[in-house]
Amino acid sequence: MGVNLVPQGSDVRNLLRGYGFDLTVTLTLTAGTVTQNSAVVSGINTLGLFPNMIVSGPGIQPGTFISAINVIDPVNGQITLDVIAMANGSNVSLVFTYYPACGDDWLANERDNFIIPWITRVTRQVFTSIETVTEYYDGTGGSILALRRRPIQQLLAIWYTNVDSNLYYLTPSAIQVVAEEGLLKAKANFNESTYIPIFYRGERNVVVQYTVGYAQMPNDVYQAVTCLMAERALAHQASKTGGGSGLGTQGYSRSFGDRGKYGNRRLELKNEAMAILNQYTTRSGA
Repeated sequence: MGVNLVPQGSDVRNLLRGYGFDLTVTLTLTAGTVTQNSAVVSGINTLGLFPNMIVSGPGIQPGTFISAINVIDPVNGQITLDVIAMANGSNVSLVFTYYPACGDDWLANERDNFIIPWITRVTRQVFTSIETVTEYYDGTGGSILALRRRPIQQLLAIWYTNVDSNLYYLTPSAIQVVAEEGLLKAKANFNESTYIPIFYRGERNVVVQYTVGYAQMPNDVYQAVTCLMAERALAHQASKTGGGSGLGTQGYSRSFGDRGKYGNRRLELKNEAMAILNQYTTRSGA
C-alpha cells in the first residue's frame, strides 16, 4: 500500500501493466500566468483541459494536477492546481498530461461513488474513517451480544429502551468489548442490574452507541479496492473496443469469447477482491 488512504489511478495502472492504461497524451500550452504561493493559473486556453490532468512547467511542483477548471475560455481561462506554485511566471510553457484509456478522475469517481459504498454495504464495515453509530438490538437473554459492525473502536453507551433508565442501566465499564469480533460480553463480576438479566430478551430493547471503522484502510482491503477499480477500468475500455463472440462487422472482426474482451482477467480480479472481502463480512447481529 502507498501513502494514500485509498487506491489511486497509479495503483490501477501498475496492476494492469501491459494493457495500455499507462500510455499518456501530452498537451503543451505556451501561455498562462503562474503566481508564487498561489494555486491559480490564469490567462490560459482551458478548452482542452479537464480536472486531474497532470501539470508540469516552471514553478510547478512535481506531481501537481488540475484541481478545478474555474473559467472555460480559449484565451483568458483559469484553472486551480492542487498545490501552490513555487515561482512567478508569465507566458510560461505548461505541459498537461493525461491517460486517454482511463483517467484518474474517472477511476476516482468509480472508487468513491460505487466501489467503496458497495464494499461498505456488503461487509457492514467502514474502511476509510472512524464513525459513531447508534443501533437497536434484540436482547439475547444472555451475557453476549453480537454487534452488526466491527472492529469496535470504543463502546460509548448502552441502555434499555423499555425500562426506567434511572432504575436499570448499563455502563461501558461493565462490558467487555471483543473489538475484532464485534462482541459485547457481560463481565463475571457484573452487579448493576440486580433484578433483570444483562441483555435481557426482547425486541429492539437494547441500544448500543459505539465507534467503528478504520482510520486507515487495511493493506488487503486496499488491494481489493484496487482490483475492483481495475475490473471497472477493463470493462470501461472493453465497452469502447467491442466484445462478445462472432462479431463480424468491420472494425470488430476479432472474437473475444463468450465473456467479451478482458472477460477472464476481469473475473480473476473480482474473485481476488471477494476472497479478501469475505473475511471482513459481518453476518451476525440482530
